[in-house]
Amino acid sequence: MKKHRIFTFQRRQTEACLHAMKTFALLLLVATVTHGAALPEAAKIDSLLAADWQKHNLQPNAAAPDEVIVRRLYLDIAGRIPTVEESREFIQSGDPQKRAKLIDKLLGSDGYTSHMFNFWADVLRLTDNTKGRITAEAYEEWLKKELKANTPYDQFVKKLLTTEGGAWDSGSIGFYQRDENKLDHLAYTVQVFLGTSIVCAQCHNHPFDKWSQKDYYGMAAFTYGMDTRGSGITDIKLPRRPPQNKNLPEFITSMKAKDRRQYMKDHPEEMAKIRAEAAEKGKATSEEMNQVRKALGDVMKPLRYTAVSWQEGKLPKLPADYAYTDAKPGDTIQPNAMFGHEATPKEGQTTVQAFADWMTDPENPRFTTVIANRMWKHVFGTGVIEPLDEITDSTVPSNPALMDYLAQLMIEKKYSLKSFLRVLYNTDTYQRMASTQEVALGEINHFTGPSLRRMSAEQVWDSMITLTKGNVDGEVDEENQRLHQYLNDLNMFITTMKEKGPEGIVAAAKAGMEERKENDRKLDEMRAKMAEQKDGVANPADAKALANAANKLRRESSNNLLENLIGEERAEDLIRGYSPNKEANKEAKKRPKMSREVMATLTKEERKALSRNEGDRTMVSRASELPSPARPGHFLRTFGQSDREVIDNASEDASVPQALTLLNGPVIKSLTSPVSLLSQQLKDAGSADEKVALLYEALLSRRPTNNERAVLSQVIQERGDIAVEDVTHALITGSQFLFIQ
Repeated sequence: MKKHRIFTFQRRQTEACLHAMKTFALLLLVATVTHGAALPEAAKIDSLLAADWQKHNLQPNAAAPDEVIVRRLYLDIAGRIPTVEESREFIQSGDPQKRAKLIDKLLGSDGYTSHMFNFWADVLRLTDNTKGRITAEAYEEWLKKELKANTPYDQFVKKLLTTEGGAWDSGSIGFYQRDENKLDHLAYTVQVFLGTSIVCAQCHNHPFDKWSQKDYYGMAAFTYGMDTRGSGITDIKLPRRPPQNKNLPEFITSMKAKDRRQYMKDHPEEMAKIRAEAAEKGKATSEEMNQVRKALGDVMKPLRYTAVSWQEGKLPKLPADYAYTDAKPGDTIQPNAMFGHEATPKEGQTTVQAFADWMTDPENPRFTTVIANRMWKHVFGTGVIEPLDEITDSTVPSNPALMDYLAQLMIEKKYSLKSFLRVLYNTDTYQRMASTQEVALGEINHFTGPSLRRMSAEQVWDSMITLTKGNVDGEVDEENQRLHQYLNDLNMFITTMKEKGPEGIVAAAKAGMEERKENDRKLDEMRAKMAEQKDGVANPADAKALANAANKLRRESSNNLLENLIGEERAEDLIRGYSPNKEANKEAKKRPKMSREVMATLTKEERKALSRNEGDRTMVSRASELPSPARPGHFLRTFGQSDREVIDNASEDASVPQALTLLNGPVIKSLTSPVSLLSQQLKDAGSADEKVALLYEALLSRRPTNNERAVLSQVIQERGDIAVEDVTHALITGSQFLFIQ
């Protein structure tokens, strides 16, 4: 019996020793990489993952070679493939810290700004196809500047939640202008920043979570006072009717109130006559005020959806069909946080400022976790928590220790997204080969490496731009001069209106009163004629002519008032209006400049194609500089760019139209145009073998393998010069190009 116990004890000791050695070997394997332990925070993440692998008897993926890493880093950080020169420089470098240095370089580049703009535009549903087009463009520009400045994420969110004023003050007002429905906007806000889907509770108690409809309205109360219909001159109030005593005789209005009442009492017949005359004068004045307000309404149209203002104390009411016993339909609901501590305004704070503090507080149980998880998914392809925006009290991360540390790291980095991403990109795990096995629904991703992912639509587009034009990161616009000129004009208009005040505005409107009355009379006649034509058989040309004439008269009336308010010269730009696509169209029509030496190398057919400007108008700018989102049918939409109607709505699914676009679409014409960078590089490459090798470097950031060379040599022998075109199409449409390895 004693020998048996000793044997059992020895066996357990041996097993424990083997277990410890296995764990040590695994940790040693994790720590052994080509670039060394660049950051202690990255090593900590690797150790947490290694513990999870050991627990589940898993091995990490193999370390990725430089050829894979350089392409992955450019795509993941700058949103595009590297140029041939950039990949060669990295691969040929013997610097042991070259990976860490490249990460820092790319995080500081304009390419990072462009790529992260595309990411956040999808999350925040940025679209310029809204009523407030000017505000939408100002919002997009504001986002780019915040990303480039690396504004801490908590401060970034506070700016969005507490924004106020006009688009000329800050483009961040586009956050509230995005949705006219305040209740819908609250649901999007909570989903994006707190990772919690509460939209069901807008109409009824949540069927799968604890949130009630009353809870929803309590959260909506925090932002309900944000007025998105203001014009920036909310403090100017035009009188709706003349003052009661304005048209009375001066000898009566100059009396003291007591004496005036006594006089009116002692002279009833005289007062009746005076009141009748005053009423007639007042009627005329009221008509004038109606004309003033009507004219001013036309002038103020450019200011619609360009400003937001906070109204403290404005609260939502429960709907008429509210069906629960905890409140009654029509009850006014006070602000109430759904979880965590109370969001009580401090002295001098508004309700929405208190809400912003509560939202971004490190003690908030979800704010930090959500952004840390969102960034992890951005880097590794899958979140530690999935789905990342449907967190409930029962949600358990796939690796709780890792999720806790990521949240802690985000706080330690003071919500600097660049600093946080720098740690993730420097982990050994990220720099391993991609996991090609898709994690099945319901199963856990143990992150033995980043997930194999297809490029986003924007990454495909920007990579095509790189092949066609080279590195254009420096051309990412920081400021739209035409936009700011127009915003300055609007601000000047508002400032002038405030300076003039109600009396000055009324005086300016009255100056052209008779002309506007005559125009209104003509407009009424035109409307009557159009109504007659609509009821009968109308000539479409006549109806169109009438409509154009009516619009011209309406514009003339508002333009005259605008000139009376701010002067003819200053009114010119506002009358002309804002045309956001003028500069883009002008740029798109430019033909590429080519040297005489390059022109001399072109064939007759190539020169004809160039003279027709075939293919060179398409690849103008990076995706972040194009309309947001692109129009339906555009390359970006074909490859799954989000329509910006739903949060994080982009698609990476393959389709037949994508294959056809890559085979013979206008983008391929741009790529194969004799003026494209790739075409010029191929001309200089020499033999067909060298051209094909260059294609591999340009598209895949590596040279062909020996097996690939053997196959390609046979293709070149059979197809001759056409083989280069064949290989180009094969690589462009292949998974090695379209996927982030």
